[in-house]
Amino acid sequence: MAQKLKQHEKVGEEFLSADTTPPDATHRFPFPADMVWAALLDAKAWTEWLPLTGVTWTSPEPFGVGTTRIVEAGKAAIEESFYAWEEGRRMAFRFERSPLPIKAGAEDYRVVETPEGCELQWWGKAKAIFPLGWLVTRQLRAGLKKGMPDLEALIAKDPERFKRG
Repeated sequence: MAQKLKQHEKVGEEFLSADTTPPDATHRFPFPADMVWAALLDAKAWTEWLPLTGVTWTSPEPFGVGTTRIVEAGKAAIEESFYAWEEGRRMAFRFERSPLPIKAGAEDYRVVETPEGCELQWWGKAKAIFPLGWLVTRQLRAGLKKGMPDLEALIAKDPERFKRG
């Protein structure tokens, strides 16, 4: 049975206010920023550190603004499009279509170099009727906070996999 996908609102920079608010979740990695970035580009890796069942990039490389992908969480397929892209540093996307009972959703990932390695910063938000938007946003944030140490362990276990170039 095919899922009924609904169109979400087209949101962008103004939706998350990532340039003016502290990140919703952060994690410091003892690895160079390019290794963490490589893990973010690895479709299979997303399913190894977050509760996702599939990630498929639906645009060819090189990725950038306008890139699309489909993320599967259980039986829900979420079509995403990237509205911001700074190679090696930042990717931000909105939920285009999904079966989720939300009006809009967006996430922003930034990899910032630090003296000891790098920090992954995340902002995310879902908009829906109260209290559903708040609950979905909270669930996203909890998943990222729980998953970031798993991402660190994944990179540590197989650093060759995430070397670029």
